Amino acid sequence: MNVTADMTEKEILNDFKENYGKVRELLDEQSKNDPENEPYLSKYKAKGILINMRDSLLALSPDANLDKLKHDAMLGAVLMNIGVVDMETEELTSSEKVLMEAVALLSPNASKPEIVNTLINVYNNLGILWSNRDEPEKAKMHLLNAKGLYESFKCTLQMPLPIEQIFNNENVAGDFMVLEKAHTLTLYYLAQVYGSLKENLKSAIYCHVTLRRQLQYSDYEPIDWALNSATLSQFFAEQNGFFQSRHHLAAASTILEQYEAKLLESESEDEVFLAKKETLKHRSADVARCWAKYCLLLMTASKARLMNDADKLSDAITDMSNLELEDHENICGGDIKNLIFPDLDVTKFENKIGDKFLLTYQDARVVFLSCQSWLNKAKEYYKLDTLASDYIELVQDSSQSYSYLAFFEEDDERRAKMHKRRVDMLEDLIKEINPTYYLQYCRQLWYELGEVYSDILNIKLDKLNKMTAKTIPHMLKKINLLCEKSIENYDHFLDSVKDKNGIMPRKLEFDLIRPVISAYAFIGRNSMKRISLDKAAQLSYARKSFDSYQAVVDICKNDEDAAIMMKEEFSLCHEMVKILPIQIKKHETDLLV
Repeated sequence: MNVTADMTEKEILNDFKENYGKVRELLDEQSKNDPENEPYLSKYKAKGILINMRDSLLALSPDANLDKLKHDAMLGAVLMNIGVVDMETEELTSSEKVLMEAVALLSPNASKPEIVNTLINVYNNLGILWSNRDEPEKAKMHLLNAKGLYESFKCTLQMPLPIEQIFNNENVAGDFMVLEKAHTLTLYYLAQVYGSLKENLKSAIYCHVTLRRQLQYSDYEPIDWALNSATLSQFFAEQNGFFQSRHHLAAASTILEQYEAKLLESESEDEVFLAKKETLKHRSADVARCWAKYCLLLMTASKARLMNDADKLSDAITDMSNLELEDHENICGGDIKNLIFPDLDVTKFENKIGDKFLLTYQDARVVFLSCQSWLNKAKEYYKLDTLASDYIELVQDSSQSYSYLAFFEEDDERRAKMHKRRVDMLEDLIKEINPTYYLQYCRQLWYELGEVYSDILNIKLDKLNKMTAKTIPHMLKKINLLCEKSIENYDHFLDSVKDKNGIMPRKLEFDLIRPVISAYAFIGRNSMKRISLDKAAQLSYARKSFDSYQAVVDICKNDEDAAIMMKEEFSLCHEMVKILPIQIKKHETDLLV
């Protein structure tokens, strides 16, 4: 762009239009095909043109044939694009400098239709820049400036003018969508920034508002939108916001259903269609997993509520209306409950499952069956032979759903059968996976099997204690077998943590402290639950129990973190280490008699 003082405004604008078109072509299209050894080739070419445009505009004399407002709008757009290119080519210092130049230039006329959209985009990019520098507070400042500018401009009832309309030099109407899109990006970036600041509730609300606006303006990609909505639902469920969580999941499924219907209208079977179909199948499985997680979280929260507050069940809030939010920015009118998509009919999916805490077995069974249905849908895509890690997690989720259902079941025999179902699915799974490649999952499965066998054992011991008739030998055999299977799986877990010489590390990884100590404690307890009239067997059980309790004591004495984290277990095991030698001595004496 090379302007001279005697050029007319039309000529200046046409020159700008031509060069700006080249810039957009380079940045939007050609940059996608840049070679790997020159990834920024097109961006650097675009920057060269932009710098020439900037210098030419700055060289214009005050009495040039160009309206001052148009001049500033064009120069501001050029500076913003230079700043964005600098940021994308990792020249952050230069990017900040140029973007702040744009703020200084545009701020005096911030509320003008020719200026407002560019300035909002400048603030948005400053927010991105400071986020990239891990300075979320500074990012938030610029993004709130963008939000405030949008809100104040909307009050003027003016229509924004995008830069493309300014250099067309025609009396054309503005385009409110460019402003709305820029504002939606502001809200999206604020969601990320508040996430970085650990203000998770505010971050989630900004995510919701972003999704709602995308629906409102039909400015979204269906699969991405559905996945984002389903992912957001998990946060709400974790806050006991099951009303909001279910709504976002139902919205995700509704959008996917609409997308699938539209996709299947196409009679094409080309590669693009097949790729879209495969992506839909994949992401539908992911949304199904989110539904299953919703079910599990609802069962988990209901169980915790019944266990912790059995006498005071009046607190039944499942819509987050009990949470406080400092809504200085008026992002939801102070009403957290009102986080819905009013323009989307989601009743088909909402009606399939409730959003209230569970109180009875029948309540839990409905949620359990829904959970199993969603898990089976997810398994249609995630197979053991192709996506093993995901498949393993689906089986683990299925096992957990049986565990929660068993909590609500009052009949001991039926509870034992539910746990036996868990044993079957976990043992079938662990036979199929190689510990060399899936050690973490094998550890989880061994540990869970140890727990499940313990749960069944306790049910059988309770039954035995209630029996009035003669002790049935079959029952004793069953109890001993359950003890052995529980101990065997805990031993597998512990062996996987030991070194090649069978020695437990002196200091455990932090995440292993609780399961390792718990495993040893369970082995200690279950060893003493075995029933035998054989004196040698009784002695071996007592020794096994002592060794397990002693292992806990040794770990806690050598590792302060373990002693603090597992204070109660440490204390109990310490007592057992004092008591058991007396029993062991007695068994040894009995053997000599």
